[in-house]
Amino acid sequence: MKTILKKYIIQQVVSPKKEEIEDILALFQEKQFKKGEYFKEPFKTGNHLAFLAEGAVRIIIYKENGDEITARIRQGNSFIIDPFRLEGTESSPLAIECLEDLTLLIASVEKVQNLLESNLAFNIVIRKYQKEQMLEMAKRYHLFIAGTAKERYQFIRENKPNLLKKFPLRFIASIIGITPTQLSRIRNKK
Repeated sequence: MKTILKKYIIQQVVSPKKEEIEDILALFQEKQFKKGEYFKEPFKTGNHLAFLAEGAVRIIIYKENGDEITARIRQGNSFIIDPFRLEGTESSPLAIECLEDLTLLIASVEKVQNLLESNLAFNIVIRKYQKEQMLEMAKRYHLFIAGTAKERYQFIRENKPNLLKKFPLRFIASIIGITPTQLSRIRNKK
């Protein structure tokens, strides 16, 4: 697993120092998760950053009435964190569920923050990842505000086609903000 993270770092950073890479890799420990198990439970504090080398997780937002909304599905070469934790929030309605048996590389948020203070390569990796995520979120937000359900579905088809092949349609419907029945109608119009 750490070899995948090492390759990811080398792809993101021009000529990273060997010591910087070693420090980043030393930060993370492997942890096994079973399908359906939570990396981060709802209404609990998320104290870890994870690197998902392979596999998939579902980011879920729980409503107070117990209903759930699939916010995103993250797959390989992804960092995973409860973003509410970054502002010091004790707990959040966000959960991160493993969609298959997988191994995550995990590090405590405090150790991550400390390493970011001194490791330029890690800073670059995290900044590039944040930029990528912000752009994706901006596109999705724009589609939710200005687009139709059909356009949101089309966005998934064009940008994340493997989601449609690999995961239940109820997750996809939730991601684009419609019911599974509405999604079926959109798909049948093709």
